[in-house]
Amino acid sequence: MSRFEGKVALVTGAASGMGKAASLRLAQEGAKIVLGDVNEEGLQQTAADIDAAGGVAKAVTFNAMEEESCKALVAAAVETFGQLDVVVNAAGIGGFYRLDELTPEVFNRFMSINLNSVVTICREAMPHLQATKGNIVNFASLNAKTMTAYQTAYCASKAAVAAITKCMAQEFEEHGVRANVICPGGIETPMVTQMRFPEGMNRRLLMNLQPLSRKGEPEEVAALVAFLASSEASYISGEDIFIDGGARSAM
Repeated sequence: MSRFEGKVALVTGAASGMGKAASLRLAQEGAKIVLGDVNEEGLQQTAADIDAAGGVAKAVTFNAMEEESCKALVAAAVETFGQLDVVVNAAGIGGFYRLDELTPEVFNRFMSINLNSVVTICREAMPHLQATKGNIVNFASLNAKTMTAYQTAYCASKAAVAAITKCMAQEFEEHGVRANVICPGGIETPMVTQMRFPEGMNRRLLMNLQPLSRKGEPEEVAALVAFLASSEASYISGEDIFIDGGARSAM
């Protein structure tokens, strides 16, 4: 399958988890990939995996908390391959915090990485996406719509990602640019397996998060990314699409 021959995709969070899986899938289908992440070692490994499979990738270390770094990432993509067709914003952080633990520093870190970087990258990429009639696939979460105890900052940031994606879909529809948001539930990624929980939390409040009795796999999410970014999804825009094993329906 080569739905992305001649296309260039920028993927953040590409060093591991869903971002890496999406990068591998898009490269497998013919896209040239610009990989962005703060984890340089993981980033280089993803690039090496793509190269070993016969794909083309450019690794760019960037810090999602810094606006200039986000802008430089987009610029590097265009400078390297001359165009930009797909943007996948998968970089993000998670964690459970009691309200009394949410200092301005903690809250602002969630908003900077999960939301502000998405806004900056989309804004900088938009002129190039208009030129190619490209599209955006942003990552929110099950918690963009279904709120969970101890996740005030995370839920706020992901709900905002869903909102801004829908706004962009409307604003740039006339220019031929689509924008959609994927809302994963519990996926087997390093971020999930290393999730931070506060001491003394009431675990009963989190019992419905995994109704299929297993976590999803990054490759399952990557398949959805590839579909939404392809021409097969040309009539889908402004949607938040859940891939959560039925978790939302169980709440």
